[in-house]
Amino acid sequence: MNKFMVVCTFGPDVVWDEVTAMVPEEMAAVKVLEAEGVLSTVRVSVARDKVFLEVSADDAAEAEATVRRLPMSKWWDLEPFQIAVPV
Repeated sequence: MNKFMVVCTFGPDVVWDEVTAMVPEEMAAVKVLEAEGVLSTVRVSVARDKVFLEVSADDAAEAEATVRRLPMSKWWDLEPFQIAVPV
């Protein structure tokens, strides 16, 4: 498995009240992915309308598929970047 940082950018037409209403569902889905060992870090930059997710996957397509399991992903443009663990 490789590590990826998936940069998730909210689209310009997002309705923030809908995002806020989905937070409990999103948090539950995050816990499932964490329990599976495929999601390890979630960071949010509200000022930049971005979410940063550290995902374990074989390749970028699998990393993106993992993120697409999150309910909020319907509002995100995704950019997966493979990252190296510092040595």
